[in-house]
Amino acid sequence: MTGEVPSTDSLAGQVLYRKWRPQTFAEVVGQEPVTRTLRNSVASGKVAHAYLLCGPRGTGKTSLGRLVAKAVNCGGPAEGEPCNQCDSCRAFLEGRALDLVELDAASNRGIDEIRKLKDRVGLAPMGGRYKVYLVDEVHMLTPEAYNALLKTLEEPPPHVIFVLATTEPHKVPATIISRCQRFDLRRIPLSPAVECLAFVSEKEGFGLDEVALQEIARSAAGSLRDAINMLEQITTYYGPTPDPEQVREALGLSMDARSRDLARCVLRRDLTEGLKVIGAVRDDGVEMRQFSRQVVGYLRNLLLVKSGAGDTLDLAREQIAEMQSLAGEVKTGDVIEALRAFGRVDFRDDPQSSLPLELALVEFAASNQPAGVEPAPRPSEGKVKAPALAPPAPEAPAPEAPAPEAPAPEAPAPKAPASEAEPEAPAAEVEPEAAAEPEAVAIDLSAADAPVAPPEAAGPAPSPDALSPDFLERVRLACKDVHKQVAGLLNGSCEVKALEGDTIVLGVYYGFHLEKIDDPANRRVIEGVASQLLGRPVTIRCERAEEPPPQRTRGGHLV
Repeated sequence: MTGEVPSTDSLAGQVLYRKWRPQTFAEVVGQEPVTRTLRNSVASGKVAHAYLLCGPRGTGKTSLGRLVAKAVNCGGPAEGEPCNQCDSCRAFLEGRALDLVELDAASNRGIDEIRKLKDRVGLAPMGGRYKVYLVDEVHMLTPEAYNALLKTLEEPPPHVIFVLATTEPHKVPATIISRCQRFDLRRIPLSPAVECLAFVSEKEGFGLDEVALQEIARSAAGSLRDAINMLEQITTYYGPTPDPEQVREALGLSMDARSRDLARCVLRRDLTEGLKVIGAVRDDGVEMRQFSRQVVGYLRNLLLVKSGAGDTLDLAREQIAEMQSLAGEVKTGDVIEALRAFGRVDFRDDPQSSLPLELALVEFAASNQPAGVEPAPRPSEGKVKAPALAPPAPEAPAPEAPAPEAPAPEAPAPKAPASEAEPEAPAAEVEPEAAAEPEAVAIDLSAADAPVAPPEAAGPAPSPDALSPDFLERVRLACKDVHKQVAGLLNGSCEVKALEGDTIVLGVYYGFHLEKIDDPANRRVIEGVASQLLGRPVTIRCERAEEPPPQRTRGGHLV
């Protein structure tokens, strides 16, 4: 901001962001490409009949619309800039310009309001050459209102200029956008925002140092209007010379040391101590949402330090050294996962509840257990435990291996539990289930595995073949107790097409079953059961397969 607002009585008592609204294109902060284009258009007399200004809040859309109206009606513009001295410019400065019509589309969004606007478009300007219609939040108009505006917007009278402003351009119909010159305004960068705040502070007699101004500009997240509002609020509460700590306190940025402690507990997977920290913060009445942001901020800074980009942080050397010490103890992957876990914390239901933070901590700690801990089986009531069937000692001796060729269901079984099984599948495939997953074993014993084949050799139970005809049925039976819906999806809807390394390719006959089986949650259930049956980790890939021809029957029997 390089110029000054002319001293007028109408500025007395105004809030700062209105008092220091830019009055020339040069005073608009952070939008040089847009302001240069508009200034050159005014200087050359090639002003468009409609402009669309898009961008986040507080970036200058309304200010630019007013500047366009003032510049095109100025009596003596200098290189496209309004002079701010002629009668027309004075009228704009004092808020009494009759050739600027502002319409808030958020509260005037219907077709009736647009029809009234169309009726007024034919009126000639009162004092200048152009009548400018500034429609703010234009994305709020109804479809009927857009349709009513289309023809007028495309071919307005020569003395009319439309300036449409919106924060959500994706909601504006393409038919409207195509009739306008579109300008996309960006968020105000930190450095220009700090310069503008310093200018306003100097003119208002405030005494904030650069660190305090940077905190305000950073909290505004690219909105200059928000930044000036924050400046006014802080100086109203603390006086004209607040120090940086007072500014952080007013903005809710005062760092709670316990956020650092919680981040350390998270990375060290100290669940007990982490829950104690969260409980202490909750009991002290600290806003949990802000505390969560501080934890995420600390983890982000730690990630930058560990990645060698600590010099980009505006932190004291002592803080950087402390983070470097912690960074040497943890893995980059752990910091990234912690950032993801705590970045997803949602306080919308209850901003003061500590439950979202506690859940994030517990879930992160559970997901980072050492290898082998998570797959540990949980014995279920009424099910046969794996150790009871794992030892192969009671099996029949190897020389009797030809016995399995006899399919008679009354064949003697060396293992006591095998007597409960049905006679459809060979019992040689029972042992891998027993050694890998107790629940799967219980299901198979109750399902059907009667004729027991003696093992080929003493030692660990052999793994079943994924390509065997009954493998998919065994997976289905094992899934029945884990997830009945998944078991139902596998009932006659697919087949094992191929085994590619550690990937089992399932051919699914119907599109509905393909979509459901390929769902990540359902696929994980199938992969887990199949891995337990095979004794090694495998993955599942689904693809569409042709439906098998129906089996013919003869005399009521399948042939």
